[in-house]
Amino acid sequence: MEKKIHFPKGLIGLENYRDFTVSALPDQTQFWLLQSLENEHFGLVITNPFWFLPDYEFQLEEGQADQIGELSKLEVFVTVNVAATPEKITANLMGPIVLNQQTGIGFQVLVSNKKYTAQYNLMFANLAGG
Repeated sequence: MEKKIHFPKGLIGLENYRDFTVSALPDQTQFWLLQSLENEHFGLVITNPFWFLPDYEFQLEEGQADQIGELSKLEVFVTVNVAATPEKITANLMGPIVLNQQTGIGFQVLVSNKKYTAQYNLMFANLAGG
């Protein structure tokens, strides 16, 4: 089920893109496509960081929690940098994407925690449940 998600502030560095859909990728259970509705040629592969990093942490900025809706309904994703070989696929833990598909509102949050990186290697991650 695709549902429109509106990012009031856009994405970090991509503020012109504010409306997206989230859809499943074929033959994938841990990766989705965040597809721009403003530019059909722009989309980001995303994944839930908790499947490979169960203790992942971030904070919403002041005011975001009020706009996004009930916190228990939030979904958290991080962008995936797709590479030619599996051992080079990384996730950006510095800019989680937080959305509520019920309200259709999303935000990208900037994380300042030094223990996270913008290039977390998924191939060598200690996968939760795997």
